[in-house]
Amino acid sequence: MEDRTAQPSVITRLERQKKNKNRVNVYIDEVYAFSLHEDVLVKYRLLKGRQIDPDEMEEILKMEERNRAEQYALRYIGHRPRTVEEVKQHLLQKGFPAEAITEVIHGCIEHNYLDDERFASQWVEERLRLKPRGRHMLRHELRSKGIDAAVIEHAISGVHADTEYGAALSAARKKYSRVSFSAYADLRNKIGPFLQRKGFSLDVINRVIEKLNDEPNHELNEEPDTHENPHS
Repeated sequence: MEDRTAQPSVITRLERQKKNKNRVNVYIDEVYAFSLHEDVLVKYRLLKGRQIDPDEMEEILKMEERNRAEQYALRYIGHRPRTVEEVKQHLLQKGFPAEAITEVIHGCIEHNYLDDERFASQWVEERLRLKPRGRHMLRHELRSKGIDAAVIEHAISGVHADTEYGAALSAARKKYSRVSFSAYADLRNKIGPFLQRKGFSLDVINRVIEKLNDEPNHELNEEPDTHENPHS
């Protein structure tokens, strides 16, 4: 018995979609078969009357899937910088096969659209400048984005102790700019936990507390003397 599935098929119509001009509906033997991005159509020189055998059709559909994954990846990256792991997870959630995802990510890295080292360095720099975080929090944030541990440590190693201190001091001043503390303990008990939640080390936190305690506007140069005569 003749195996009809192995016979080549013929493209009988190509129809550009009305809502998406970059996509073309392909009809084979007068029946709608699939739609392709115009880039794939051009790559395989698909014209009306052209014959396609089953093996080539499978290759074309794989390329179409890869092209779709690439478009999703580029749109995702276009909103803001992303890590390799973020793009991978985004494409997995969209249902793309692992092979297509691997190819797309490799292409994005080759074209410099993805660079985890650059991402980590920029993340640390911008966090310290705009949303101050300590080293502990920076590590946690970068780990959550799938950055390799060695890359994280390299990015954080560039943070000088005085830079981290300056970021912590800036965060504390911004948070408590309109607060008047009644005592040293009050200042310590509010600012300490606040900076700890932002991932700053105990050494940095203590430096900030001492600095703010010494500033005249807080009037906290000394803790009150509980033995002082209230009537003197």
